[in-house]
Amino acid sequence: MKKIVIILASRLGSTRLPKKALKPMAGYDSMLELIIKRLRSSKKANDVVVATEEKSYDSFKKIFDKLKCSYFVGSEEDVLNRYTKAAEKFNADIVVRATGDNPLVSIKALDMIVDYHIEKNADLSHYDLLPYGSGVEVINYEALKYADDNSKDTFEHEHITQYHYRNTDKFKIENPKVIESFAMPELRTTVDTIEDYNNVCNIFNKYNNDIYIDVDTIISDIRNERK
Repeated sequence: MKKIVIILASRLGSTRLPKKALKPMAGYDSMLELIIKRLRSSKKANDVVVATEEKSYDSFKKIFDKLKCSYFVGSEEDVLNRYTKAAEKFNADIVVRATGDNPLVSIKALDMIVDYHIEKNADLSHYDLLPYGSGVEVINYEALKYADDNSKDTFEHEHITQYHYRNTDKFKIENPKVIESFAMPELRTTVDTIEDYNNVCNIFNKYNNDIYIDVDTIISDIRNERK
């Protein structure tokens, strides 16, 4: 049985929206706490690990303690190495890559792409057409390790899977279209700016701050409103 670990990259170094991970959201003290709890609702993952760096650790420690959350402290700039080392520490066979920018990550789509990844015996998988900020990537530990060991490119170390997309001959990459009820790429659910933050807070507020509301419901309601 393969061990599936969600690794959530989060740090405080955002320039456009400083310390956004600590901003309150949907009745929770921080966006990071909300995302951890949301990701833990996955039926496929064995663990959720926050991969952070030293400058952010002190600010996050209370959240880790409160939630009894697994974490790894690694390189600030070399995110590929941080992910690889976190995967090693927690003995992951398959890594689900999530980020601290995305409080509306689709857990249903996450579980579906994990199943698809395993069924296709892929090295790297992700859905096309999900709302911007609702998707994840699923990658085998061995593929992560290979990139970390072989890439000499700074950009590839900052952006985890770029080595794989630049070397498609070396990996089995799957990017199927997500089913129609989850497809709305023009819908923005990530948090990069204060406008994004307010938008996502408003979405949660519309659903009585239900942090487990999935994007298929949100998309269905948007489509019905447009009729």
